[in-house]
Amino acid sequence: MNIRERMNELPREILAALPTPVQRLYNTERMLNAAYPMYIKRDDLTGIGAGGNKVRCMEYIIGEAKEEGCDTVLVSGGAQSNFCSLAAASCARAGLKCVIVHNSDEPEERQGNVLLNDLMGVERIWMGACDSSVREQYVYEVMDQLKERGDRPYLIRGYGGINSLGYVNAVIEMVDQFREEGLDVRHVFAPGGNAGIASGLIYGNALMGFPFRIHIISVEDDTETLSAHIRDAIAEMEQITGIPFAHEVRDAADIVEDYRGEGWGINTPESTEMVKDFVRTEGIHIENIYNAKLLVGYEDMVKKGTVEGASVVIHTGGFGSLFAQY
Repeated sequence: MNIRERMNELPREILAALPTPVQRLYNTERMLNAAYPMYIKRDDLTGIGAGGNKVRCMEYIIGEAKEEGCDTVLVSGGAQSNFCSLAAASCARAGLKCVIVHNSDEPEERQGNVLLNDLMGVERIWMGACDSSVREQYVYEVMDQLKERGDRPYLIRGYGGINSLGYVNAVIEMVDQFREEGLDVRHVFAPGGNAGIASGLIYGNALMGFPFRIHIISVEDDTETLSAHIRDAIAEMEQITGIPFAHEVRDAADIVEDYRGEGWGINTPESTEMVKDFVRTEGIHIENIYNAKLLVGYEDMVKKGTVEGASVVIHTGGFGSLFAQY
């Protein structure tokens, strides 16, 4: 069985407005004196909530939740978590309840994703500031409480294989979209944080016969650590799909650690400027956790001439959190 057929068999809740648009970055090309066309795939325009890559993930998460007969989705993260906010919006669209556990103090100022969650009326539990490992244990207590009140909860467990399936589907989408639009794109750039996007792209690209060269710009970990996360997520996808990945991560993709600075959420001087420079150049807002470092790496590699052929960078969204980042 090929990956197209298998993806069509998996439980999925259609949520996102797909395919997301692809736009040429004419101004950036001129600024960099780029030898080949540069494009951006607007996964910030997925059509749910403030938009973003997590909507692709939620299609398969909610699909599984409904398949298991659940009526409530339990998700956890920080106060400004884009994932939590998009989970809530996706649940609203799918007709499910959503409960969010935050390992943060409840903020007095209602801004960013906190405000968006207020508007959605989503149920939230504020634990106070604590380590994410403490939060991950506490959510099982919340699961028991939800069951006691009569809910049928589904717990989103970290960032495993099911979270990555949306970007397996994105590879198939890009192959079809680029063919239909007459675009000879050879390189795909995306951020590497928890490895959800990265693992889905790498796995999907391999199973589609390597139509692209995948470049993952780490925003957090070194190459070895990120590659290990990617291998773990791919192993889970292999179990879900039943289709093996017969490659080494280092051979199947380009994992780049040069632009991560001191790690997740810590800006570099270049990424700080990119948040302003990109919108002033292309009229497209980016946030400063994932996309700023991604674009710093993408533009630098194009400028140095290391990218031979047309390329696309995936804008993963995060617009909701931008309003709380300054």
